[in-house]
Amino acid sequence: MGKDTQELKESSFTFTHKVNGPSSSSENQPLSFQQLTILEALPYPAWIKNRRAEYLYANEAYSSIIGIPVSAIKGRTDRQLFPKFVHDQLIDSDAQVFHEKNTVELENICLLSTASDTYWISKSPLLDKSGRVTGIVGLMKSSSSTNTKDITHNDLTAHAFRNSNEAMIIADANFTITMVNPAFLRITGFNERDILGFHASEINANWLAPEFMESIKHNLRYHGYWEGETWNRKQDGQLYNEKIKVSAFRSSEGEITHYIGQFIDNTEQKQAQEKLEFLAFHDALTGLANRALFLDRVSQSIQHAKRNKQHCAIIYLDLNEFKPLNDAHGHPFGDKVLIHAAKQIRDSVRKVDTVSRQGGDEFAVLLEEAGSVESILLVAQKIITSLKQSFMIDEVNVTIGASAGVSIFPEHGEDAEKLISNADKAMYAAKFLGGNGYYLYK
Repeated sequence: MGKDTQELKESSFTFTHKVNGPSSSSENQPLSFQQLTILEALPYPAWIKNRRAEYLYANEAYSSIIGIPVSAIKGRTDRQLFPKFVHDQLIDSDAQVFHEKNTVELENICLLSTASDTYWISKSPLLDKSGRVTGIVGLMKSSSSTNTKDITHNDLTAHAFRNSNEAMIIADANFTITMVNPAFLRITGFNERDILGFHASEINANWLAPEFMESIKHNLRYHGYWEGETWNRKQDGQLYNEKIKVSAFRSSEGEITHYIGQFIDNTEQKQAQEKLEFLAFHDALTGLANRALFLDRVSQSIQHAKRNKQHCAIIYLDLNEFKPLNDAHGHPFGDKVLIHAAKQIRDSVRKVDTVSRQGGDEFAVLLEEAGSVESILLVAQKIITSLKQSFMIDEVNVTIGASAGVSIFPEHGEDAEKLISNADKAMYAAKFLGGNGYYLYK
């Protein structure tokens, strides 16, 4: 029996198992590990795993079914042996055996995407003398025929429900949950006992929040279908994004008897989409608004100022002594200087104001609902003063400054491009006058 079998013998634990499959009415019989050789003689595929779900043993019948030599099975896991649609189910059932210390049975499992046969699988815990689960013993039996005429629509529907990568949930007419599939449990982290018999709003509070309920009910009543997207929480409180489809199932009399919900965990795709959208309108280095977003914000601010007969202002800034620093210490060092400058500018203005990086070492600030000219110039001076303060980067003492140009709506321009352009011109005037100061456009 080899080294692996000897290792199993020395573990000194027993287990019970149903040998004859789901139709057996015989009592579970204890089996000692001294009788491990019986498994090899069984006509049924059989295997044993350790607590890491690694195969310690597999018989020739199991090897023949999955088409992998016994020597290549030992030491590997289901994740390494099977495609994802298979190993997700097998891993979930292993975890259930370890957690509940009970036999778990799976029906109509398809182990190979190219095969038409399905299998009944039974897994039981291996217990040591103290009752601790130290592994799993599994048996398998064919549960389908290659003759497609023997496969009913109910068989296919049940197989699709169990093996779908989409989470599926079935609720009655009152939205009480009656059934969920393994993908639902895997995605949400709930156990069946946590959800079966409960109202769906207790599990998916965001999904069935008031603002969603009316839309869902209206569409289900008149169209039989609703689709949407929302953020929800898993059993452990972790947020995830779900894309949801809900359909209504009606009786022959036309009354809604059940609701069928499907969703996928769309978190990674949603985060990637949000990142792309962010980068489209923000500077990748500093996280500030880019030129396109800044221009749009200025246009909106001008419209708001017109309606309310208020002022808004632009402060356009250029860092002094940045190029020599960048040339002397390199671009990574220069990037850190720009990040520091961005923070200093952002901390010098209100949250309602917009700070942007226009490119290179140039920044622009939009002051919303600006007050008097004096108050606007005080903000410009505050920014310049903050940028003149020395700071350390990579053990190098850095001192920079800035020149600022200021333009005010409506005196210095009545559209966004004109207002920004005039602030830019005023900034160059400030640099011409010696820098480290501001200049009000005239």
